[in-house]
Amino acid sequence: MKVNAPTSTSTVSGARRATGGAAPGFVLPGQVEGGPAQVNRAMSATSIANVGALLALQGEDDVVERRRRATRRSSTLLDQLDEIRVAILGGGVSREQVARLSQALREHRDAVDDPALNALLDDVELRAEVELAKLERAL
Repeated sequence: MKVNAPTSTSTVSGARRATGGAAPGFVLPGQVEGGPAQVNRAMSATSIANVGALLALQGEDDVVERRRRATRRSSTLLDQLDEIRVAILGGGVSREQVARLSQALREHRDAVDDPALNALLDDVELRAEVELAKLERAL
Protein backbone atom coordinates (compact mmCIF):
# COMPACT_ATOMS: atom_id res chain seq x y z
CA MET A 1 0.00 0.00 0.00
CA LYS A 2 1.36 3.35 -1.03
CA VAL A 3 0.95 6.44 1.16
CA ASN A 4 0.57 9.69 -0.76
CA ALA A 5 1.56 13.08 0.57
CA PRO A 6 -1.26 15.42 1.55
CA THR A 7 -2.50 17.46 -1.37
CA SER A 8 -3.64 20.52 0.56
CA THR A 9 -0.83 22.92 1.41
CA SER A 10 -2.74 25.89 2.78
CA THR A 11 -1.20 27.62 5.79
CA VAL A 12 -2.89 28.31 9.06
CA SER A 13 -3.16 31.93 10.06
CA GLY A 14 -1.54 33.01 13.34
CA ALA A 15 -3.52 33.17 16.52
CA ARG A 16 -5.12 36.50 17.34
CA ARG A 17 -4.83 37.92 20.80
CA ALA A 18 -8.03 38.74 22.58
CA THR A 19 -8.37 42.33 23.60
CA GLY A 20 -10.23 43.71 26.57
CA GLY A 21 -10.31 40.59 28.75
CA ALA A 22 -13.57 38.74 29.33
CA ALA A 23 -16.68 39.57 27.41
CA PRO A 24 -18.84 42.25 28.99
CA GLY A 25 -21.50 40.80 31.21
CA PHE A 26 -19.52 37.65 32.10
CA VAL A 27 -19.60 37.16 35.86
CA LEU A 28 -18.79 34.07 37.91
CA PRO A 29 -21.46 33.01 40.40
CA GLY A 30 -21.06 35.01 43.62
CA GLN A 31 -18.80 37.62 41.98
CA VAL A 32 -19.57 41.27 41.46
CA GLU A 33 -18.77 42.37 37.91
CA GLY A 34 -15.22 43.69 37.81
CA GLY A 35 -14.36 42.40 41.29
CA PRO A 36 -11.38 40.03 41.28
CA ALA A 37 -10.86 40.50 45.03
CA GLN A 38 -13.81 38.26 45.80
CA VAL A 39 -12.34 35.49 43.66
CA ASN A 40 -9.04 35.78 45.56
CA ARG A 41 -10.86 35.42 48.88
CA ALA A 42 -12.65 32.30 47.67
CA MET A 43 -9.39 30.81 46.45
CA SER A 44 -7.67 31.47 49.79
CA ALA A 45 -10.54 29.79 51.67
CA THR A 46 -10.18 26.77 49.42
CA SER A 47 -6.43 26.72 50.03
CA ILE A 48 -6.98 26.76 53.79
CA ALA A 49 -9.42 23.87 53.49
CA ASN A 50 -6.87 21.92 51.45
CA VAL A 51 -4.18 22.51 54.08
CA GLY A 52 -6.59 21.30 56.76
CA ALA A 53 -7.22 18.12 54.79
CA LEU A 54 -3.48 17.51 54.44
CA LEU A 55 -2.95 17.95 58.17
CA ALA A 56 -5.78 15.52 58.88
CA LEU A 57 -4.12 12.94 56.64
CA GLN A 58 -0.83 13.41 58.47
CA GLY A 59 -2.66 12.90 61.76
CA GLU A 60 -4.05 9.60 60.49
CA ASP A 61 -0.53 8.43 59.76
CA ASP A 62 0.38 9.18 63.37
CA VAL A 63 -2.47 6.97 64.61
CA VAL A 64 -1.27 4.10 62.44
CA GLU A 65 2.32 4.62 63.56
CA ARG A 66 1.34 4.68 67.27
CA ARG A 67 -0.56 1.45 66.80
CA ARG A 68 2.42 -0.12 65.04
CA ARG A 69 4.82 0.95 67.83
CA ALA A 70 2.54 -0.40 70.56
CA THR A 71 2.21 -3.71 68.74
CA ARG A 72 5.97 -3.90 68.21
CA ARG A 73 6.55 -3.25 71.94
CA SER A 74 4.19 -6.07 72.92
CA SER A 75 5.88 -8.41 70.46
CA THR A 76 9.23 -7.57 72.07
CA LEU A 77 7.83 -8.33 75.53
CA LEU A 78 6.43 -11.65 74.34
CA ASP A 79 9.76 -12.56 72.71
CA GLN A 80 11.62 -11.79 75.94
CA LEU A 81 9.13 -13.84 77.96
CA ASP A 82 9.65 -16.71 75.55
CA GLU A 83 13.45 -16.44 75.95
CA ILE A 84 13.03 -16.55 79.72
CA ARG A 85 10.75 -19.61 79.46
CA VAL A 86 13.38 -21.40 77.38
CA ALA A 87 16.08 -20.36 79.86
CA ILE A 88 14.04 -21.70 82.79
CA LEU A 89 13.56 -25.02 80.99
CA GLY A 90 17.28 -25.05 80.21
CA GLY A 91 18.31 -24.68 83.82
CA GLY A 92 18.59 -21.02 84.71
CA VAL A 93 17.76 -17.44 83.93
CA SER A 94 20.50 -14.82 83.74
CA ARG A 95 20.22 -11.46 85.44
CA GLU A 96 20.74 -9.88 82.02
CA GLN A 97 17.50 -11.43 80.73
CA VAL A 98 15.62 -10.13 83.76
CA ALA A 99 17.13 -6.66 83.28
CA ARG A 100 16.11 -6.62 79.59
CA LEU A 101 12.54 -7.53 80.49
CA SER A 102 12.47 -4.88 83.20
CA GLN A 103 13.79 -2.24 80.77
CA ALA A 104 11.22 -3.18 78.13
CA LEU A 105 8.43 -2.79 80.67
CA ARG A 106 9.66 0.68 81.65
CA GLU A 107 9.47 1.95 78.06
CA HIS A 108 6.56 4.28 77.37
CA ARG A 109 3.60 2.68 75.61
CA ASP A 110 1.83 4.81 73.02
CA ALA A 111 -1.89 5.37 73.46
CA VAL A 112 -4.04 3.42 71.01
CA ASP A 113 -7.69 4.20 70.26
CA ASP A 114 -8.72 0.58 69.68
CA PRO A 115 -10.15 -0.84 72.96
CA ALA A 116 -9.59 -4.47 71.93
CA LEU A 117 -5.94 -3.80 71.12
CA ASN A 118 -5.53 -1.87 74.40
CA ALA A 119 -6.93 -4.83 76.35
CA LEU A 120 -4.55 -7.19 74.59
CA LEU A 121 -1.56 -4.91 75.25
CA ASP A 122 -2.58 -4.65 78.92
CA ASP A 123 -2.70 -8.45 79.19
CA VAL A 124 0.79 -8.79 77.73
CA GLU A 125 2.18 -6.15 80.11
CA LEU A 126 0.49 -7.76 83.11
CA ARG A 127 1.93 -11.17 82.24
CA ALA A 128 5.40 -9.64 81.84
CA GLU A 129 5.11 -7.81 85.19
CA VAL A 130 4.02 -10.99 86.98
CA GLU A 131 6.88 -13.01 85.50
CA LEU A 132 9.36 -10.24 86.31
CA ALA A 133 8.18 -10.16 89.94
CA LYS A 134 8.59 -13.95 90.20
CA LEU A 135 12.08 -13.83 88.71
CA GLU A 136 13.25 -10.95 90.91
CA ARG A 137 11.97 -12.77 93.97
CA ALA A 138 13.80 -15.97 92.98
CA LEU A 139 17.08 -14.21 92.22
